Amino acid sequence: MKQLTPMDSHFFYFEGPNQPMMIGSLWLCDQSTAPDGIVRHKEILQYISDRLNTTSYFRRRLEHAPFQLDDPYWLEDENFDLEYHVRHVGLPQPGDWRQLCIFTARTMSRSVDMERAPWEVYIIEGVNNVEGVPPNSFAVLIRFHHAYVDGKSSLELSTALMEETAAHEYGRRDRIEVAERAPTRLEMWARTAPRMMGQTFRSVKAGLTFSRKSLELVNRLRKEGLPDQRRVPKTMFNTAVSPHRSYGAYTWFIPELKRMRQLHKGASLNDVLLAIIAGGMRRYLSKHNQLPASESLVSMCPVSIRPEDSKIEGGNLISAMYIAIGTNLADPVERLRVVQARTAKGIPIAKEVLCDLSNAAGDMMPPAMRALGAWVQNKTHVSSAIPVINTVITNVPGIPGNTTRYFAGAAIRDVFPLVPVCDGMAISHGMTGIYDRLNLGVVADRGVVPDMDFYIECMKASTQEYLDTTDAFEAKALAAAAEQLKAAKAIEAAESASAPKEAASQGAGAPAKARTRRAPAKPRSKPVAKKTESASDAAVPAAAVPPAAKKHLEAVPKTPAVPASSTTSTAGPALAPKSSATAAAQQHKQEGS
Repeated sequence: MKQLTPMDSHFFYFEGPNQPMMIGSLWLCDQSTAPDGIVRHKEILQYISDRLNTTSYFRRRLEHAPFQLDDPYWLEDENFDLEYHVRHVGLPQPGDWRQLCIFTARTMSRSVDMERAPWEVYIIEGVNNVEGVPPNSFAVLIRFHHAYVDGKSSLELSTALMEETAAHEYGRRDRIEVAERAPTRLEMWARTAPRMMGQTFRSVKAGLTFSRKSLELVNRLRKEGLPDQRRVPKTMFNTAVSPHRSYGAYTWFIPELKRMRQLHKGASLNDVLLAIIAGGMRRYLSKHNQLPASESLVSMCPVSIRPEDSKIEGGNLISAMYIAIGTNLADPVERLRVVQARTAKGIPIAKEVLCDLSNAAGDMMPPAMRALGAWVQNKTHVSSAIPVINTVITNVPGIPGNTTRYFAGAAIRDVFPLVPVCDGMAISHGMTGIYDRLNLGVVADRGVVPDMDFYIECMKASTQEYLDTTDAFEAKALAAAAEQLKAAKAIEAAESASAPKEAASQGAGAPAKARTRRAPAKPRSKPVAKKTESASDAAVPAAAVPPAAKKHLEAVPKTPAVPASSTTSTAGPALAPKSSATAAAQQHKQEGS
């Protein structure tokens, strides 16, 4: 048995009827790629059963300590029933994107049975009217309890259900299924009693770590500069959440996001995403007259501390970065600059200080006190009274490479993340990549954000603002490069005009003998056809061309953008709008959420 860490148990204790701590993803699958052109439910059950044999983690359930005096344990379920966890449902016709989002939102409003392995898979038939996937496709909705996994490990467990070939070998067993025997109450007391007696020592040890890391945090903030914003504004998102949810999605194309990085030197892809989301939230709050005038919204951005080579072990190995995302700034370039400066300072602090600080805080308190504190919070909703953050924005590493992934023979066309909300934080943003796209999934309290379509429209408008700004930046760089090219041509022409005069003056002053002397014979060579070089073909030194414009002068093709789709459309998830710089690119189909 493996015991939950204080961070894992945090999500378990804070589970409530109004805030199910569920995390997961939504897949769109094209079953026309299957060997028979169709995937039957019994084949999906067999496929999942085969894939689950690669790890025992899917079979784990909770085993509680007596009277919950200690954190629970993970125990492999000897009564594991796959058909309980895999559900088969159908969308009402016409089976469009909006109906899929409604079903996803309703599912995210419910928790799971914590007496069983805390995960579910919904096979959603009838996806017939979503652009990007052909008719008669299906969706896969995967949900895990947050005590089970964090964002990165949930993706790792999800990818365990994927293959790189449509031809699955059904019935294959890669491991022997072994179930653990459930411990007796006496055995659980034998585990719990020593833990209770050793709690004082653990609290003292954790207290020393907490003090040391607190001093380190203070010293680093003093050395690197205190945050330019020390208060979290109270917004419409800082309220007690209801059990009801709304869901929306948006798609960016990674090459377009990479173009935006040049707006500020040193900006990362994650910085661009934070700035775009901040611009969308600014528009939404302004429309509802809820935008704080002088203070920015503060986002909690999870930072994974999980080793890259770690095995699928689940659990939560994360720290957190708290940054003001610049919603108070109208200028998109200034917003990106501010976000980049804050993340450059915040990520090292999150990995090196805040992780140990939060873990020490959890170890200082006995499990029973942590459980009691969570119960009081769930009953009083006290966390919604004093805002700590306004939202969460998490970027989970996506599926690597451009190789098509399959689920039971069906090609996976898209993957959209699902992130929970809780009291004091009524909206969350999750991002993950697949192929050449990066997908945003937004989960919100339906009472706080009833107009999710408009919220996604705000994200589209913010994206278009950055695309337009990037186009203007590149056009300015091209104009500067053209001016430098013109100046280089003028210098070359002046040098060419002065060359005959210099030759004539040298010839007049030379001795007659020297003027009539023959030139030495040159070796014979094949005649080379002369190429007439126009002024426009003249070479320009590399240093004369700005880096931002060099790719344009070298005729590097841009990645085509996908046209914007209205979020009021029922066709599919909203896509990043096409910029003017890519107007001649390949036209994609419109999608909307």
